[in-house]
Amino acid sequence: MANLPYSNYHAELLGGHHWVKDGGSWRGVSQIHQKSGGTWQRVNQHYIKSGGTWREVHEGNKWRAHFNLNNNNSGSQTNFTAKWIDYPGNDNLQTATGNTQSGDSWAFNLNSALVQRGWNSSTPVQAVVEVNSWQRHVRIESMPGGSKVILAINGSQRILGRGGNGANGTNNNSTNNGQNGQTSLYVRTQTSMINNGQIGGGGGGGGGGRGGQCTYQNTGQYGCMKGSQCQATYQNFSTSQGGGGGGGIGYPGGSGGSGGNNGQSGQTSGAGNGGNDSGCGSVSGGNGGNWGSNAQGGSGRGTPGSAGNAIDGNSYISRIVTGTINGPQVN
Repeated sequence: MANLPYSNYHAELLGGHHWVKDGGSWRGVSQIHQKSGGTWQRVNQHYIKSGGTWREVHEGNKWRAHFNLNNNNSGSQTNFTAKWIDYPGNDNLQTATGNTQSGDSWAFNLNSALVQRGWNSSTPVQAVVEVNSWQRHVRIESMPGGSKVILAINGSQRILGRGGNGANGTNNNSTNNGQNGQTSLYVRTQTSMINNGQIGGGGGGGGGGRGGQCTYQNTGQYGCMKGSQCQATYQNFSTSQGGGGGGGIGYPGGSGGSGGNNGQSGQTSGAGNGGNDSGCGSVSGGNGGNWGSNAQGGSGRGTPGSAGNAIDGNSYISRIVTGTINGPQVN
């Protein structure tokens, strides 16, 4: 009987575990064996008859794992501590440390982390992802049928999206659009969520302000008749640049756009303000958006960046503790 990689509480939520009494206390086990023909063999599925009906009480044909995300990651690398029992293969509990990345965000990707530990991508999985840090974007991709995941975000910990960048201001009537905020949590496998922290989509980046045109009156002289100078008025023009858009709140926050006055960059504590106009009909940049919010719009500015989704994969999630969720919840 191998010890489980996760707690008895998590085992109860996942289901499909056999329980034994050990030292006066019940504990879940990953595998059970029976003696057949003088040889002990692993039992992949165990049934009991209850009320005249057979029901399954142990699922031994699962890949079981626990990942503890214990280092903050705003976009460099996600480090974790892993415990796992593979199937088919080693009955013993194994432990290791590792890291994983997904695309350009270096996000934690459960599927990638499982493959690093030896998962064959075809065996159903029972896994716990425990967040004891701040994480930029977490992904739980599609897994084989029968797989179940628990996502536990502990108190004061967060899964957050990156903030959208603010757009640059222009020197003409055209405008630049703000960047969208990033999704914080992506799920495509049945997942039970225990959120005692925060899930927040990145704020959108502010649109850049359009430019203006300044007009100046200058006077000068020119020869208008022999030996005489006449005075003339000249009209000169120059452009003024619109304000840069503010960066959206995020982890990390979006960068502020450049302009006649630059937009502020977003932080984890707040969105950046758009840069002021430079006069002569130019327009200020839009403010960045807060958690799960669009950036500021308005005439003379580029399209504001949209809010990052708090959750993409809402239909795959059952909530045990909902906690704080900022932003759209889709799919």
